[in-house]
Amino acid sequence: MKKRNVIITLCLLCAAVLLPAAGVNAASAKKNRKALEAYQQFLSQSQIKWSKWTNVPSSQVQFASADINKDGVKELILSYPQAAHMDGWHRIYTYTKGKVKSLGRFTSVSIFKNKNYFVDTYANTGTMEVSCYRLGKNGKKASLVKYQRSDTYPAFAKGKVVRKYSDSYGYDVYYSSMKVNGKKASYKKCMKKIRSLEKNAKRLNLNFYDNTAYNVGTYLVK
Repeated sequence: MKKRNVIITLCLLCAAVLLPAAGVNAASAKKNRKALEAYQQFLSQSQIKWSKWTNVPSSQVQFASADINKDGVKELILSYPQAAHMDGWHRIYTYTKGKVKSLGRFTSVSIFKNKNYFVDTYANTGTMEVSCYRLGKNGKKASLVKYQRSDTYPAFAKGKVVRKYSDSYGYDVYYSSMKVNGKKASYKKCMKKIRSLEKNAKRLNLNFYDNTAYNVGTYLVK
């Protein structure tokens, strides 16, 4: 009798643990369906606002989707290689409060889903700017770390400039505009944060598709 009571108690405890999780998963699945429907509607418009100055034909963009912040709801990633460099070649959108929300425009996007962050890399005439972000479950983008690397002394550097010697190329490189969690940081603290993010990080392979009715109906449905 005691053994039976123990088994019943354990079953009830398991149910108490599993049922709320099942409810959360069901809610996420429902929100994900609504998000995908909203993205489909978004992609059906004739023009997409790409920057403050530019609208682009939606038929010329490519799309991909990924659950960047692991909340069970996918984000929409757009690619438009014909965009001007300064306007960025990618845009990321999330679904929050029943609406499609832009997270901004980016040049080269890399998503590391297992570490819950993504990276934007901008390079131009000897200067590279690296920005790492995390997308919160509230749909807001937070800056994790940012720095600029130049092969000449940066004329418009913000904060301290750190000079390093590059053995691979044989000339000096300069690190500047370093921030961690949105605040000015030392080179040491900045690089420590980068190493912690990169450790065991696995880059997500994004598959981009032309924005056609067939592709949207095939690849943006679950």
